[in-house]
Amino acid sequence: MKPQPNKPTKVVVLGGGYAGMLAAIRLAGKVRQTNTQITLINGSAHFVERVRMHQLAANQTLKVRPIAQLLPKKNTNFCEGWVTRVDPQAQTVQVQTADGDRSIAYDYMIYAPGSATDMQGVPGVAEFAHDVGSAPAAARLQKALLAAQTHASRVLIVGGGLTGIEAATEIAETYPALQVTLATQSELGDALSYKGARYLRQVFGQLNIHFVEHARVTEVTAAQAQCADGRTLPFDVCVWAGSFRAPALAKASGLPTDSRGRVLIDETLRNPTFPNIYAVGDAAAAPVRMGCVTAMPMAAYAADHLAAQILGQAPVAPFGFKFLVRCISLGRRRGLVQFVEGDDATREKIITGWTAARIKELICRFTVWALHWEKRFPAAIFGRRKPGAHLN
Repeated sequence: MKPQPNKPTKVVVLGGGYAGMLAAIRLAGKVRQTNTQITLINGSAHFVERVRMHQLAANQTLKVRPIAQLLPKKNTNFCEGWVTRVDPQAQTVQVQTADGDRSIAYDYMIYAPGSATDMQGVPGVAEFAHDVGSAPAAARLQKALLAAQTHASRVLIVGGGLTGIEAATEIAETYPALQVTLATQSELGDALSYKGARYLRQVFGQLNIHFVEHARVTEVTAAQAQCADGRTLPFDVCVWAGSFRAPALAKASGLPTDSRGRVLIDETLRNPTFPNIYAVGDAAAAPVRMGCVTAMPMAAYAADHLAAQILGQAPVAPFGFKFLVRCISLGRRRGLVQFVEGDDATREKIITGWTAARIKELICRFTVWALHWEKRFPAAIFGRRKPGAHLN
């Protein structure tokens, strides 16, 4: 459905994370000479560097970045509030704000609310465990760790993925008096190459981090985690670093989703049933792993594809993506860069130590630099796509 002539084209960007921010900024730059109104909706007034939440939990100060200051002045508006419902038929979103409920109409939507740590899948997790999936959650963990450090307390991290590894090493490096243990369902570093897993185990040894393998936690109580094989893992502070889940909003609003609540998309990142809705980042049912490494390129593509529609240009070719590396922070002094194939299969090549830590830090900074660069030089990052060009 195309907007009516002589009326502004209304675009709603739902979510102010890496994907939503980049999509809004890039689109605004590309259509700045048109009568297009872009409204970005987010529950917080500040952009959260989610890749640094383990640093916040370890009592490190992060820079405050107001969303309103990051957005271009022309073509964009910011609405602070929580979207309670999307009506894809009426093309409206209902937003709960501090001043009351609002209904915002749209011609196009870029759906990018991100994801959250799944705290409901295992009994007791929501009641007795912390997580680093958001700024408020990381801040609560920060307080718990500060209180625990004076007692040589036991900290249990459940989850052997990148989130769990980064949280465990950051906490152990910052608070060496704490007894840190990581529990994983499989083997430590099973998603890494042989060299990568070996280096990871060396770092765990240097930081005095214990690890428990083949430990599937089935319940968490106030003082211990219960494993499926009968083992119990005692703790004073528990950090849940399990899988992420998409918000329930899409499914509750009647948008077609997969079993994980992610919006179904085609090769142009649009929902086949409602082609005026793009879905990008963790909340999109894309065949790539979650994270800003995929969220930002998806956002750039969606902005380019939508801009082409608004400007009456030929559409760009279907979305394509190839991986290069996985970068893992292992505290502030160590890191691990794991090279991978384009399909994310591991290669044996790695970079370790201080050099890898610097590379990881540069990548984290790049996610913010990219927003500033896109604001000043539209389409300067992630390439300038033309009809027939793929993002690699």
